[in-house]
Amino acid sequence: MVEKKMAKLKSNLGCISSLFTCLNSSKKKRKNGKKNNASDNKRVEKLDKLEQPPLEKRPVSPPNIGSIGSCGSVASARSSVFFETNEGTDDEWFQEVDSFDSFAKHEIDGQFFFSAKDDPKISQETFEGIHLYPPIPTIDVDPALTSPVSTTNMETLLRSYQYGEEDVQQSKQNKEATEIAALALEHQAQRLMSTDKKDANDIFNSTSVLLEDLKLPGIVSEKGFPGALTEEELEAVKRFKSELESRDPIYTEIVRSLSVVEKEAYSLCRWLRSRKFDVDAVFELLNEAKEHYEKAKKHNFYPNLEDSLGFARDVFLSQYPEVYCGNARNGCPVMYMRLGSIQPEGIKCLLSIEDAEQVYWNGMKYGYTDRLEEGRRINPAFVRTENMTVYDFEGVSRSQVNSDTLDMIKVAAKVMNSFPETLHCLLIINAPSWFGLVWTVVRKVIDARTASKIEVFTSSKKGIARMQDLIDNSQIPSDYGGAGPSLAQAAAGVSAANGSNGASKPQDSSSKVVVLNKVMHLKKHQEKRKDFELKEGQTMAVTIYTRCTNGATAAIICEGSESPIIEKDVVGKDDDTPYSVVLGEVKGPGKFDVRLKSISGPGVFLILGKM
Repeated sequence: MVEKKMAKLKSNLGCISSLFTCLNSSKKKRKNGKKNNASDNKRVEKLDKLEQPPLEKRPVSPPNIGSIGSCGSVASARSSVFFETNEGTDDEWFQEVDSFDSFAKHEIDGQFFFSAKDDPKISQETFEGIHLYPPIPTIDVDPALTSPVSTTNMETLLRSYQYGEEDVQQSKQNKEATEIAALALEHQAQRLMSTDKKDANDIFNSTSVLLEDLKLPGIVSEKGFPGALTEEELEAVKRFKSELESRDPIYTEIVRSLSVVEKEAYSLCRWLRSRKFDVDAVFELLNEAKEHYEKAKKHNFYPNLEDSLGFARDVFLSQYPEVYCGNARNGCPVMYMRLGSIQPEGIKCLLSIEDAEQVYWNGMKYGYTDRLEEGRRINPAFVRTENMTVYDFEGVSRSQVNSDTLDMIKVAAKVMNSFPETLHCLLIINAPSWFGLVWTVVRKVIDARTASKIEVFTSSKKGIARMQDLIDNSQIPSDYGGAGPSLAQAAAGVSAANGSNGASKPQDSSSKVVVLNKVMHLKKHQEKRKDFELKEGQTMAVTIYTRCTNGATAAIICEGSESPIIEKDVVGKDDDTPYSVVLGEVKGPGKFDVRLKSISGPGVFLILGKM
């Protein structure tokens, strides 16, 4: 019995690690790094001397999506989730996730996890890439350059051009501070990727050491950005630009795909940083991105999801809560992902996994650029094309980590090949007590550079404290105690305030928030209901999404009455094709319930109400 339980635990850890694998699985087998010198070892030993803080106790609560709408955890079904409600055995579920082992070998560059590919011509030490271009988390907008950078005058990209001889003393100071920061990040990666860290507190303590080490005197200068290049890096920029001009124009289009908010010099350097200024390696990445980019280009990258998919973006976000809300102190837009709120079955009620690509292209070409523009509007000195990401593990359960979820991430990864070097840093908050065990598996499938960008916090309190270091309170969502809008409001188009009064502002007067969010499983001839209440003056529009051809009768009934206010049949025409039925609008005040009764067989239905 004990052996069987241990086998299940290992399988469970494996499937959760597959989630990280899909985001970045480009870890290479490389030679062990050289031993650190005595001063380096002293900094590493800080971890062992640091007293482990007690794990903050939190009440256990069921999975929810906060103000995005209440939605309980749903079981994951095999075969077709829309025709069977049997959950299946644990063995079947583990086999389902294990089937993604082949995908684990695929290299991904993405918004969430960035992988620095080693130069195949040079023998690389395991953590050397971090020193070359240290991914330093910043709390201020980068200082303005002395002269504007331009590809028409390539010399402007050099640090020596920007600061000249007067920069010699300051450059020495900056170099020392940058070296200390790079060493701190290298040690963070070494600690996280070592074999003896099995407790969540150990991982959190590693983050504590990193944050202490990053409290540096002097100015830290990041490498590989326009205005900070060396002569060697400038030569790589010139060659890259020249080869783009002589090759298929689609390569230039991909490199300049964020040109609405990114100048050419920054585009060229961003792509080159992703491959450590190896021009040949950059074109390998472009070849990987080309097919998917050309396909999306034919549809203008899906500017209107209601036209192409039949629903607005916020409807998708209610099931896959990946929401941009506010900007960090350094100007970067901040994306929040509430992993415990992912509803795979709700997603499949909306669209096929393949069609999810449209959502990601729409998000990057339109939503992401809008967020970057907002950052530049707030502070014209903001020039980065990066985002900060927060992964919230609160309420994560087995049902969120299945083949449907991993398929979604795989689709996203294909899109993100066209947008390398867009992650600034990643905060993991509410890491559960068993996260340390998961990490022992995860560390085997990510590379050192990725590990150096990750900060792990075992509680909401500690994670939010770090968020407050990096993000002004006016830009933090109300879900995390900030003065910004809730994530539900952000999904509906409400932006964080930029003034001193702290009030959020809607981007569109027609914005509506998802307030009713329920995935409903029905057996043959079964009836279920979902209650809701409206106050005076409130009106809610209810829509049913499914791909079940068995159909159901849907009705909205007021409390105390058995006569429906609205009643419609929800029956699709094409087998396994997502469709929706607008049930209608309900006006308050009053208590109501939505009732669904299957007509001829089992099925799964998503009920959404917007107000």
